[in-house]
Amino acid sequence: MSSASARALTGAAIRPTHVPARSSASRSSRRRSVVARASSSSSSSSPSSSDDAPRLGRRASLASAVVAAALAPPALAADAGAPTIVSETPGFGSKAAKSGDLVLVNYVATLADGTTVDTTLGGATYFTNGDQKSVQPAEPRPVIVKVNGADPVPGIPRGLKRGVEGMRVGGVRVLSIPPALGFGDAPVRSPYALVPGGSTLTYEVTVLRLSDAGPDALFKDVAGCGLGGANTMTNGCAAIVPEE
Repeated sequence: MSSASARALTGAAIRPTHVPARSSASRSSRRRSVVARASSSSSSSSPSSSDDAPRLGRRASLASAVVAAALAPPALAADAGAPTIVSETPGFGSKAAKSGDLVLVNYVATLADGTTVDTTLGGATYFTNGDQKSVQPAEPRPVIVKVNGADPVPGIPRGLKRGVEGMRVGGVRVLSIPPALGFGDAPVRSPYALVPGGSTLTYEVTVLRLSDAGPDALFKDVAGCGLGGANTMTNGCAAIVPEE
């Protein structure tokens, strides 16, 4: 029941009406009944919170295969922690990535047995619809990650958003991302393989560029490699190297 409906019902319940005179015991009983109904109506009018709407935009050709993976599990706690940094090669950049910054990255994500489930480096066929695979292998294409971003983005788990904090341009990290910060306890179809429920993922991430001024700065002076969407361009993406 909506708040407006609850208020209408409550108002109707307590609005004075003309009734024949009754005994004091009857009037007292009636008042208790009205108060009880009004209390019940008020308690049912509490608004429920709404989930954040998912935002699409990562590799449009793969979006249909990974939308389910983008939605954080409903039971995921806000303080689920951080991924484990398995190893790190420091970068040469002058700035460390902080919350709210955008980083352009390449990565390879694998399961415990070494199976590649996602990569920005291209070179392999990918799922396009159900069990169907592309005819041509994927093109290399770096992706943008918002450091500690809260909005769901297809194919980008929360652990990756948290794991790039503090990285510099040119830096490489190997992250171990548990299910609570990855894709949860249900099986998920990733671009290159099925991710079993409860999987711990390994991401090897390289930061190519960093921006605190918006996404356009990440592709400055890079001809032929666009941001995505209907006019996605991949020419030149493979040639992007770490640069401030």
